[in-house]
Amino acid sequence: MMHFTVRLIGTFILGYLFIKWFPDFEAQRTSDVLVELVLHPVEFFAASIVFILGLIVQGSLMKFELYYVMRLFKGHIHRELMIVPVHVGMIYGLTLIGMWETLLFSILAVFYGIISLDLRRQGGHHA
Repeated sequence: MMHFTVRLIGTFILGYLFIKWFPDFEAQRTSDVLVELVLHPVEFFAASIVFILGLIVQGSLMKFELYYVMRLFKGHIHRELMIVPVHVGMIYGLTLIGMWETLLFSILAVFYGIISLDLRRQGGHHA
């Protein structure tokens, strides 16, 4: 259970840093966005690294959450299911800071978690 807590805290911190370091794009045209990236390359590079690390941490966390939810549907209840509402609340907290960045961060992590879920190895019947 401790490693889930570390992943939750890591996901929140990395998500927060991604939101704060990602340049504000209030521009309407693509050229303005490119100019913003050229003028602030360090922020964009740092946000990109934090985004990739956060995607890996949150994706692995979601992989385990999906696995335990699938086991719940089979009738097996685990205490690790407690991390699901905590994770949802954490994502909600991040949306209050930056909605679009959090949506991008979380949706891609869900896809990463689903892709990395190995149903055959983890007891699934039809993979």
